[in-house]
Amino acid sequence: MSDRFRLPRTALPRHYVLALTPDLDAGRFDGELAVTLHLGEPVEQLVANALDLVIDDAELESAGERWTAVAELDPGTERVTFRFDRPVPAGAAVLRVRYHGVLNEKLTGFYRSWYTDENGSVQVVAVTQFEATHARRAMVCWDEPEMKAPLSLTLVIDPALEAVANSAVVEDSTTPEGRRRLRFAETMSMSTYLYAWVIGPLTATDAVDVRGTPLRVVHRPGQGELTSFALESGAFGLDWMARYYGIEYPGDKCDLVSVPDFAFGAMENLGCITFREALLLVDPARATQSELQRVADVIHHELAHMWFGDLVTMKWWNGIWLNEAFATFMEMKCTDAFRPEWDRWTDFGLTRTAALEVDSLTSTRPIEFEVVSPEDAEAMFDVLTYEKGAAVVRMLEQFLGEDAFRDGIRAYLAEHAYANTETTDLWDALEAATDQPVRRIADSWIFQGGYPVVTPEVTGEERRTLRLRQERSMFAQGDSAEVDPGELDRLWAVPVLLRYGAGDTVYDERFLLQERVEHFELKATPDWLHLNSGGSGFWRAAYDAAGLAALGDRLTELSALERYQLVDDAFSSV
Repeated sequence: MSDRFRLPRTALPRHYVLALTPDLDAGRFDGELAVTLHLGEPVEQLVANALDLVIDDAELESAGERWTAVAELDPGTERVTFRFDRPVPAGAAVLRVRYHGVLNEKLTGFYRSWYTDENGSVQVVAVTQFEATHARRAMVCWDEPEMKAPLSLTLVIDPALEAVANSAVVEDSTTPEGRRRLRFAETMSMSTYLYAWVIGPLTATDAVDVRGTPLRVVHRPGQGELTSFALESGAFGLDWMARYYGIEYPGDKCDLVSVPDFAFGAMENLGCITFREALLLVDPARATQSELQRVADVIHHELAHMWFGDLVTMKWWNGIWLNEAFATFMEMKCTDAFRPEWDRWTDFGLTRTAALEVDSLTSTRPIEFEVVSPEDAEAMFDVLTYEKGAAVVRMLEQFLGEDAFRDGIRAYLAEHAYANTETTDLWDALEAATDQPVRRIADSWIFQGGYPVVTPEVTGEERRTLRLRQERSMFAQGDSAEVDPGELDRLWAVPVLLRYGAGDTVYDERFLLQERVEHFELKATPDWLHLNSGGSGFWRAAYDAAGLAALGDRLTELSALERYQLVDDAFSSV
């Protein structure tokens, strides 16, 4: 892998102390940073990330000595190099940097947002959005997921404004110049893309206590009547996640922050979760079920990240898919528990068709792929990461069993808390909890694009042998599109949840189809069979005419999702 966009490991951050003085009207900010480092060897230069910043001065202190640093910025690689006039010894060191920057209008990094208040006046809000690689637009930092460190933040702001950040305010004072100084508690050790602060004419609801954690909705004045549903679903989700994961919420507070201009739906900054206004604020008396469901989904998705993503984080951006796919899976589990009458899993089964359609094209990609540049990381945010990824996680959960799957997740989070992982660490934890070949199954779905069509046939003298065959489902794009024969030769480890009937008895069995063709012995001669019982498999079934007719006679015995899949699979085959 090219190291053009990767930082050397000679210096590792241990703690950031950051003071920012933003001027919202002028659209600029001043920063003072002191970052404690561990130097693994003597160095004559340090390399960190910085973009669109102006370095005013920098120095380094180590073992009671000081070094003046000359800063060289490289916008192409989004890095800054601090060069020293003599070697700095290995061990602990503190790099101090004074710098300034612009509150941009790009909806990334540290940027300005606007809204018009009830009096018709335009109000400015300063917001951060650091995922994937934009913390470097607000501070000099080691802006890679694996380089976790706690942050101690101070904001010096106009006294008429409010501010929230990852942690609670521990000191609120006034500077000699009459500005308001807010000092926030030290955060837990976390990746820089999760640091966050929001400053502006804001207000907050009263806090709701959830297992000892204060939960609030932060919003612009005049929107208080739109916060009740967010508080209700947020309180439910925070409690439900803690019980599911078996670990208490890792932050000291949790603010759900409404932002007027926001590029994403929401962002999982620990304790300072930012949302597009329409995905947080809603009037339950006037909203449709789909609108309420969307708000609940987004809130629960971000809360799921507080553990899976924030507490335990991927080592590098190739793991974004698992971060987002798992949170998508968890949002649906939580929303289904929050409002069972919404039948959330059936709804997901219907919308999952979009992922199947994209994944059946020759242009599809593996869920996980190599990430080198920041642009590569941004490319992971699509239907294959979210919907296909979540569907694969759901398929694994249903095949392994919900309780055993949860046990594996708990073990994974407990073992890797405050640290970073590779995708395979999760598969290892699930294998240990279930004694199933989870890595073999998952790798076949994660590292190759596409999915199979599974065809059943009942054979044998007593017609109790089930013959299953898998073939890749793929549609060429364009009249002259050529398909590599190797693409059609792909195989998956296909979890098959089979339900079949013999007389008045209904049987449920689980098989793992790993070869092109395999034979499985049934407990009885089936009158009918349904390959994808429960509808959790991310693959299609192709029945012959007799098999479809037998299922057609029993449609009332199938769930809504199972009936939909019969139609969807048949339509796809046309």
